[in-house]
Amino acid sequence: MRTLLLIYLLICSVVAQAVNISPQDSAVFERFWKYAEDNNLKSLPVSARVPVIGSFFLNTPYIGGTLNGAENKESPVIDLSGLDCVTFVETVIALSFLNHYNSSSIEDFIRNIVKIRYRNGKIIDYTSRLHYSSDWLHDMNKRSIVKNITPKDVVYKDKVYYMTTHPESYSALKSSPALQKKMKKIENENNARKHFYIPKNKLEKYDYLIKSGDIILITTNLKGLDTSHVGIAYRKNGKLFLMHASSREKKVVISSETLENYLLRNSTQTGIMVGRLNPIEDSFQK
Repeated sequence: MRTLLLIYLLICSVVAQAVNISPQDSAVFERFWKYAEDNNLKSLPVSARVPVIGSFFLNTPYIGGTLNGAENKESPVIDLSGLDCVTFVETVIALSFLNHYNSSSIEDFIRNIVKIRYRNGKIIDYTSRLHYSSDWLHDMNKRSIVKNITPKDVVYKDKVYYMTTHPESYSALKSSPALQKKMKKIENENNARKHFYIPKNKLEKYDYLIKSGDIILITTNLKGLDTSHVGIAYRKNGKLFLMHASSREKKVVISSETLENYLLRNSTQTGIMVGRLNPIEDSFQK
């Protein structure tokens, strides 16, 4: 038992040391610990923490491609000073699953990021990252981290293949036929599963199922992709809005229009898949 504990501590130490926490990120953490205390985050159920934590990051600058630097040597990149839609959601989920909110929890946060960002919570190479949102939701649901609460009424039929038909757009794939082959296998496995979604013209029917803090994966009609954007459900006066890192507004915002109108305005967005965080004892404590 002592040997296993030492091995576990060594692994945790290696993971933590592999991540660069910048002075800017350290400053964000310090502000967040105070915010968590002021809002008594620890006392809230995990799913109820999500919109509160998301609100902390409002007005954080939008910076896309922050994970691209990890493409040659995959590592759990952290950058809290600038977020894109994916890293915003990952960051909020990772913070929501913390047991304590103080500086001693940074290593736990990093471990949470690894569990959320990578298939089976393990970093092997570039293809370990859960690049497709439907694959991510499947993996999170399988590991009881995020429950897929999308109603099983409408099948999502579009297939994913964009990454392997456009390897030149991904430096890690462009330079590695072996990784392309692995990525193709992942796409085929994901395409063999049955996925469901809520079409945007049916969102009003299912609106009542969605709570503040649910994870919203926005499906797309862009060929070869499953989703084009992700965010967090946010209720105001009973109406459903989207909290997200917006490339259009260049920061983290709560949409000025309802989620339904947001989707209807965009011709490439077809609907949503929905996930909800499970309690800590059902997920991260395993």
